[in-house]
Amino acid sequence: MVRTANSDLLLLLLFLSLVIIPGTAGVDNTTVLSDTTGVTEQAPPYTIQLFIPTQQMIHSDQINDITSGPVGETIIGTSFGLSTYNGSWSTRHLNLNNISEGLMDDYITALERDSDGNLWIGYSSGLQIYNGTTYRSIRDQQLLKETRIRDLQRWNNEMWIATGHAGIHRYSNGAWTWYQPMTKKGPGFYEVRSMALDARHNTLVIATEVEGVWIVQKSDDDQAVFKEISPRYGTYGFLGQVRPDPAGGVYISNQTMVVHYDPVQGFIPVLTDMDLAAPGTSINDITAAPDGRLFIATDNGIYIWKDGGITGHLTRFEGLGTSLVIRTVSIDAKNRVWFSSPGYVGFYADQTASTITIEMMTPVMTINSTPARTQTLAPTMAPVQPVVTQNQPPFFADDSFLKFLNPIIDPIAKALRAIGSRG
Repeated sequence: MVRTANSDLLLLLLFLSLVIIPGTAGVDNTTVLSDTTGVTEQAPPYTIQLFIPTQQMIHSDQINDITSGPVGETIIGTSFGLSTYNGSWSTRHLNLNNISEGLMDDYITALERDSDGNLWIGYSSGLQIYNGTTYRSIRDQQLLKETRIRDLQRWNNEMWIATGHAGIHRYSNGAWTWYQPMTKKGPGFYEVRSMALDARHNTLVIATEVEGVWIVQKSDDDQAVFKEISPRYGTYGFLGQVRPDPAGGVYISNQTMVVHYDPVQGFIPVLTDMDLAAPGTSINDITAAPDGRLFIATDNGIYIWKDGGITGHLTRFEGLGTSLVIRTVSIDAKNRVWFSSPGYVGFYADQTASTITIEMMTPVMTINSTPARTQTLAPTMAPVQPVVTQNQPPFFADDSFLKFLNPIIDPIAKALRAIGSRG
């Protein structure tokens, strides 16, 4: 039976009378879940901070790239401006009067910081280099054979730039090099989909749109050597997303599969969509933490994977917002896992991750012999089961005219149930 508007209002008033009591703090958008199995109060295993895009916060929920600033702030390239978070938000936009004092475009495709701390910003029509004061714009096709920036990757003191159908460029010591596709010393691909640096093995791994998976390594005289590691119709040639593994190597994925690759061990299968709690769930993005955990953005929330199995599953009932679909995940210099979903941007943080620091700059490495991949850098806390059940329905039904209050009320109701379970 459909609830009437009057019954929903009565339910809302009853709920408010329960939560607005002496000793109740103001409601914010932070969800804290704690272990309820012990008698004594324990530190929460993780927190989730949610942001709804507004003029006062991040301006878009479409995240295209993330990097870290010089003092640890998180810089996010979105479909509507360049947002920075350092405890509070600021966002830069297109400057129509003078692009040397602002963005070239509001739609940002890629971000990366170089060895001097400059911020490189990619767009669909060129790139900018921001030194903290002014923006240098590059649209010259003598430097960039195509101005559509697909990805940016720092490699020691160099910057590698993937551009449209023109393959890849290298910027080193003020000089630009274009590696022309399908030439003797050039790559066997035209369009890069994503790339990531395997710093441990000094290897750049590239996933292309239709030409398989490739690596770039350096010769003794610092020349780039391109090598195809999986052809287009090979076992892994259809994988399109590459993400770095802090322990060495990279993870490569698509909507149904995740594999690990390094030049020593080659491809190692990690998981498929059938290994997740809801088989057939689409894998949208992945990011690896320094302690060996893999965070997987799916159409059914975020899965946490380690040592061959699921160690956690985060959904809207744990505080990810009202949508089950998580589009992107990315880890920052403070080991917070940022995520985006329809209507929300947020981050996940826990005590295990906070004890490990991420090197913000890629180290200059000279490798004479390739070491074997090491395993985890730090032990992981035992997974804690949240007190809210996975199938707990929202406070107001989907057909209620008050359902827009669910993002505010659901976390409060969850906290009250947690208090009740401890009592």
